[in-house]
Amino acid sequence: MADVVADPAPGAGPVEEALAAARALLRSNAYGFLATLGSHGVAPHVRLVQHLAVTDDLVVWIGTSPRSRKVADIAANPDIQVIYAVEDRAAFAYLSVAATVSVVDDERERAAKWEDGLAAFFPAGPLGDDFVLLRLDPLRLELMDFTRRLHPDPFGLLPVVVERHAGVWTPTPPDRAP
Repeated sequence: MADVVADPAPGAGPVEEALAAARALLRSNAYGFLATLGSHGVAPHVRLVQHLAVTDDLVVWIGTSPRSRKVADIAANPDIQVIYAVEDRAAFAYLSVAATVSVVDDERERAAKWEDGLAAFFPAGPLGDDFVLLRLDPLRLELMDFTRRLHPDPFGLLPVVVERHAGVWTPTPPDRAP
């Protein structure tokens, strides 16, 4: 079930605007940084990844090997932070997605998300034993998008933050030291 399906209508509220901006940033930027807590719990592991799909309700799908460090880290700690940054400096936009994650081995899902360019990394294809999906279910979005004027005053010193509880997105004050 989708939390939000379409871009907001003109005059939509701040939550709908933030969700639409997040969706647009993810869909227009296929690469981002995935950070997981290292399996030893000491320091995060951060790596550049390509996501394969973003649903209307902002679920992010990433392909990987079940023997990857990502999967080992997730097995040790399923709470991860995904970071995507827009490279268009004129837009000055970024999105950080805090999400729960699950490893998906379903053959139908793997085939549906498969892209031909992945064959270089996974020669056995979408049904091979070295390809699984990571499903990231967002809990918290933190973003700024100067093109869409999503930056709380004073002019972007703090990000826009929304959190999802029981399928409902609500605005949240950004973290700031006193």
